[in-house]
Amino acid sequence: MINKVLECIKYLNRQRNLKVKPFKLAIKLALLNRKKKTRSAFFPEKYRSVAILMNDQGIGDAIVTSYLINTLRENGFQVYVVVEKRIAFLFDKFISVDGVLFYDRNKNIKQIKEQLQSIRIDVAIDLVDKGQNSVRRAQIIQAINPLHTIGFNQDKYKLYDTSIYYHEYKSHISTRSQKILEFMGIQPTPIRYFVNVPTEAELSAKDFINSLLSLNKNVIIFNPYGSNEARSFSNSQIDTTLSFLSQYDDCITIVVGEPNKISHIKAKKNIIINPLPTFFESVALVKFSNLVISVDTSIVHIAAIYNKKMLCVYNNRIIDNKFINNCVWGPNYSNAIQIFTNDHLGTGLGDPIANFDIGIVLEQLKLEIEKL
Repeated sequence: MINKVLECIKYLNRQRNLKVKPFKLAIKLALLNRKKKTRSAFFPEKYRSVAILMNDQGIGDAIVTSYLINTLRENGFQVYVVVEKRIAFLFDKFISVDGVLFYDRNKNIKQIKEQLQSIRIDVAIDLVDKGQNSVRRAQIIQAINPLHTIGFNQDKYKLYDTSIYYHEYKSHISTRSQKILEFMGIQPTPIRYFVNVPTEAELSAKDFINSLLSLNKNVIIFNPYGSNEARSFSNSQIDTTLSFLSQYDDCITIVVGEPNKISHIKAKKNIIINPLPTFFESVALVKFSNLVISVDTSIVHIAAIYNKKMLCVYNNRIIDNKFINNCVWGPNYSNAIQIFTNDHLGTGLGDPIANFDIGIVLEQLKLEIEKL
């Protein structure tokens, strides 16, 4: 009886917190917003430095944003990125920037100010709508103290000097970068991503893969795990897919992913578990491959860089109850074939890919392998 009462209390507390959280967020944002009295006008000819807020974002976000970063730099801007340490390694050489501002959510916001002692940021760019992380982003903008801040759908907040109206729920995420460029008076070019694979990583991958290429084997990259369980294949689906791929003696399949996630997968005939430890070596393997199979958007966007033939599985995720993830974070190039799950739960996590009929993937995979 006592356990049931305790469970009931815990449930009621969770429900209360869910209802109270939006009010707390609104109050904090209102207090931050009050500190700025007026919006500034936009004078593009006066600006030379830009900071793009990328805290709370992942590898796929960084790759897509490389388009905006590169275009701004080509137009004479110094570009800085605000990132957490987990993706900061991307901005060493892989994605070229003029500087990195480290953000640690467990530390005081003064950490940003301390890094800006010899740097002046003219324009801050926030590519994300209002959401659970808005307070953090508002605090970062205040710490940067730019001459002008550009955001999306932030017209209620003076902290954003320019708020771009954007409700294209099915448009690719890179469209936001084009909107920023247009506002800044820069003619957008066709979308493409700009990365530099470190020479040592490319040579390592090439040495590993050369023996396969010399045997006229087609190289297939299989990435079975996404960033969470809902966007990942099950062990059964992985085993079925690898058994299917092992039948093709003219193909070698390399399973890629985080080493701790793929280490349990057993090698089979014509199947190799990627022995190369770094992310950049995996990028190079995609570059040298003939076909990519992925549930993870970071690999999807890497395949897009090299215009690789690809099958990618998307799970009908709905972002912030409105943005269609299948479109917003889709591959966005013609050589990719999207396969969609069919539960259509309409949730923020999307349909569990583990429930999807893997036979649908294998049927399409058979057609693509026959074309190699």
